[in-house]
Amino acid sequence: MREIDKQSFVMKDDLHEDFWENNQLDNNVRRRLVRIVMDFFDNLGIETYTIKDITLTGSLANYNWSSFSDIDLHVVVDFGDIDDNTELVKDMFDGKRFMWNKAHNILINGFEVEIYVQDANESHESTGVYSVVDDRWLAEPEREDPSIDWENVEKKANWLMSQIDRAQKLFDDGEYSDAYDHVVRIKEKVKRFRQSGLEREGAFSAENIAFKVLRRNDYLGTLSALKDASYDKKMSIPSGEEVVIKVGNMVEGWKKYLNEQPEGEIRTPTYEVSVRVAINKATGLTKAATFAEVRAVPGVTTVNVVPGTVAPGVTYYYETLSIRFCCMPQLVTVPGNYVRNTLLAGMRRVQGLNVVRVVGSIDQIV
Repeated sequence: MREIDKQSFVMKDDLHEDFWENNQLDNNVRRRLVRIVMDFFDNLGIETYTIKDITLTGSLANYNWSSFSDIDLHVVVDFGDIDDNTELVKDMFDGKRFMWNKAHNILINGFEVEIYVQDANESHESTGVYSVVDDRWLAEPEREDPSIDWENVEKKANWLMSQIDRAQKLFDDGEYSDAYDHVVRIKEKVKRFRQSGLEREGAFSAENIAFKVLRRNDYLGTLSALKDASYDKKMSIPSGEEVVIKVGNMVEGWKKYLNEQPEGEIRTPTYEVSVRVAINKATGLTKAATFAEVRAVPGVTTVNVVPGTVAPGVTYYYETLSIRFCCMPQLVTVPGNYVRNTLLAGMRRVQGLNVVRVVGSIDQIV
């Protein structure tokens, strides 16, 4: 039975002072939230007239805020105004807002902004809902100490964590298809189980509190990462090329290559490429340890963070790495093959490191 930190669920006496003054949303915060939503819709190429409202909800619109809170920003849209196939519209918005939230780490007063696109016909259960557009409460929260069934919370949270641990073990054992199927079932169960609690008892139901426990100890982040990783693994076909770090073999191979070159034609170019990565905080590894593993990939000489690219999120650190590499035979003619087949393949084997994308081109330094 894992211990659960109950202190972070204690109700506060006041709404958060950095967001609220005289029970009204701070005007600078309000304007910034509107700007974020406008930029999000501009990025989608969807006209902003489709927006019916923008609402702030969740714990920062209530008295149960904590250091774990984020800014739940709901964009209310009538999906039927966009297309008659509202399920398709929902899937589109879910995918786009997921990618937006993943790509951006916007902090307001130290709290991360999370965008959700809500159908105007969808019910939303919350004791605190504020219209950012109209600058008024739609559902004003009341300060009261909730009655939380902690025994039930611990039972539900521990059961879900044990299921996520089981999915992790399946993945670690190489049972990628089973791990993926198990993760999908757990995610669906978590979604249904939280929704039923919200509808039945509201924000302080045992199901919703158990969900928050999993989010705060990063089990939900692990679950999402497992879904992506297990899918990638089960859909991959091994090339037969093992990326095994054997420095001695690497050096011998390079010496053999040099000895085979005609006199005066030996070239040892050095290249640089920038790679955007996400480092999972749940692994407990320091960034220095992670970079050391990247440097151990054959051919890599230096690994540095590109200044100004660090974006710390709830689950991941996002940053762009500048990686220099040389002294591999295939680099003389096709450095792109080295990046795809050796560098990126080796990086994907580093625990807790996800390759987001290669940024820019491969530059020859020498």
